[in-house]
Order: sequence, then structure tokens, then C-alpha cells
Amino acid sequence: ENVSADLFSIGHGEFPSGSIHGEGTPLASGKTMDHVDLLREQLKILSGEVAFNKSALKRLTEEAGRSPKNEKIQMEMKKKTDEIKGKQKQIASLEREIAHATLGTQGKVDKLELSPSYHELLEQLNDKSFELEVKAADNRVIQDQLNEKIGECMELQAEVTHLKEQLSQALEAKDLLSNSMTQNNRVNHEVEHHADQYVPREISSEPQQKPQQSVEINELKQRVSELIEIKAQLEDRNQKLLEESTYAKGLASAAGVELKALSEEVTKLMNQNEKLATELSSLRSPTPAPRRVSNGPRGTRRESMSRRHEPASRRDTNASHEREKALETMLMEKEQKEAELQRKVEESKQKEAFLESELANMWVLVAKLKKSQGYDHEDPEAKHDGS
Repeated sequence: ENVSADLFSIGHGEFPSGSIHGEGTPLASGKTMDHVDLLREQLKILSGEVAFNKSALKRLTEEAGRSPKNEKIQMEMKKKTDEIKGKQKQIASLEREIAHATLGTQGKVDKLELSPSYHELLEQLNDKSFELEVKAADNRVIQDQLNEKIGECMELQAEVTHLKEQLSQALEAKDLLSNSMTQNNRVNHEVEHHADQYVPREISSEPQQKPQQSVEINELKQRVSELIEIKAQLEDRNQKLLEESTYAKGLASAAGVELKALSEEVTKLMNQNEKLATELSSLRSPTPAPRRVSNGPRGTRRESMSRRHEPASRRDTNASHEREKALETMLMEKEQKEAELQRKVEESKQKEAFLESELANMWVLVAKLKKSQGYDHEDPEAKHDGS
């Protein structure tokens, strides 16, 4: 800002010695051109400062959108806005001076009348561009707020869905509770009905038996309440056993699927193993050696041709040996992998057998519980029949 103020003072006629004149040029036109150059340099500096202040104002506007109640940011924004307006006025003044100086050197006085309107339009253009940048910053802030609201709406929708699920679960629990209460009421009604049926008919004729019968009725009612509690406990235990059996069935099915996949892989590896063993046996089988027959010149010719082909046969033999070694290595790897898979298959079979045993034990336990539950239900009726 000090540099711009110095240049602005230079633009108003306060020229230091040696800053405007070239190397002692006495012509007035040279002074005017130097003056115009200085004004243009000052105009560039002011334009850069305006752009810097606009960038700072844009950043402050974004911060104000995030925290609108911060008074410090508002004061900084106002300060930057005032600085931008002041520098824009300085720029307009410098542009007018440059236009006056340029038109004075050329002698075009008629253009001086048009320069104020041009500068006014330029000021309006700068103001509009500033307003446009401010509106763009506001739009960005509004877009961020809109995105936040959209995220909140999505969270609320997820919460509403969760609450609906909880409500449906609560309604299901309420229905189950009402059904269980209805069943308990029916059982109590039947118990009371049976108790009323087993009251002795000869009460009027034998009044001395009333205390004993009342005691028996109380004992029967107590026994019925105990049976109801035992029934509830057995139902809870039965439910837990059913859940455990369902879980065990799932584990057994998963183990079966895994066992099937492992069996397929073992079959595939065994096929590959057989194929490699066949290739290896074919390579290990001895090749027939060339017969050497010496029958005059024809035998000599054959020996010379066999000597020529000896290096090629040696190369083929070396290649076959290398291939045999590679196949043996691959075969060993396949055997190791097959052994590992076989071990996994055995483990999965053991796991499946264990799960099947556990499942069978669970079903036996469930059958015993059902049997004991039926026996407990039949017990009070047998007592009533005996009385």
C-alpha cells in the first residue's frame, strides 16, 4: 500500500528527481510519456491489490457462511470492501489521468468528453463483477447448507425406518403376549373347572369333611400354579433348544457345502495327478537305442549319420530330463496340495459328524422335555381320578 501511495503521489505531479526524466531529456513529450508509464505501473499495482483483496474477501465470505455470528469476520469483510472501493476509485482516477495525458499529447480534445462516461461504465462493470463474486460465494454457502440438510434428511429417513421396524417388532411381541395370556386364562379356567368337578357331592350330608376338602383344593391350586410355571420354563427352554438346533442345522449345511467343494477340488487334483503320472511314466520309459549295423559302405554311411545326429539326441535327452524333473516337482506339489485338501476334508467330516451328533442330542433332549411336559400335564388329572 505504501508503494501504491507513492506512485499515486507521483501521478499527481510530485515527481522525485531522476524518476521521470530519462537521461536528461529536455523534451516535454518525453516527460509526458514517462508520466503515462508511471501512471500505468501504478494502475497495474492497484489492480493487483484489488484482485488480492477480492480473493481475501471471498475467503472471508466463505468463513462467514460457516460461522455467521463471528463479528471479527464481519469487520474484516467490511474493511476489505472499503479498501476495494477506495482502490477502485484510485484506479478510475488514474485511468482518467492516463486518458487526459494521452489525449493531450495527441491533441484529441473531443475524446476527453467521452472518457468520464467510459470510466463510469468501467466502475459499474467492476461493481457488477464484485457483486457477482459475492453472489457466487453466497450460492456456494447455500449449496453447502443444502447438502447438510440433505444428509440430515437421509439420517432422519434411516431413523424413521428403524423406528418402524421397532414398532412392528413391538406389535408382534404384543400379539404374542396377548396369545400367551389367552392360553394361560384358558388353562386357568380349565383347572378351576376340574377343581369344581372334583368337589365332593356329599357336602351337605358330611359337614365334617369340608376342611379336608378345602385343603385339598388349595393344594390342587398350588400344584396347578407350579405346573404353569414349569410349563413356562419348559417353553422357554424349548425355544432356546429350537434356536440352537436351527443354528446347528445351518452349520451342518455350511459344512456340507464346504465338504462338497473340497471333494470336487480333490477329484480335480486327482485327475491332474493321474495325467501328470501318465506323462511322467511315458517320459521315464526307455527309448529304443539306434541299431548299429556295419555292412560295408552302407553301414559306414549309417554310422556317420548317427554320429551327426548324436548332439541332437543328447539335447533331446537333456530336455526330456529337465521336463521330467519339472513334472516330478509339479507332481510333488500336487501331492502335497492333495494331502492338505484331504486333511481339510477329514476335518470337515469330523466337524460334520460332531454337529450331527450335537443335533441328535438336542433332538433327544427336546423329545425328553416334551415327554416330561406331557407327563406333568397328565399328573394332576391322575390325582383327580384317584381322589
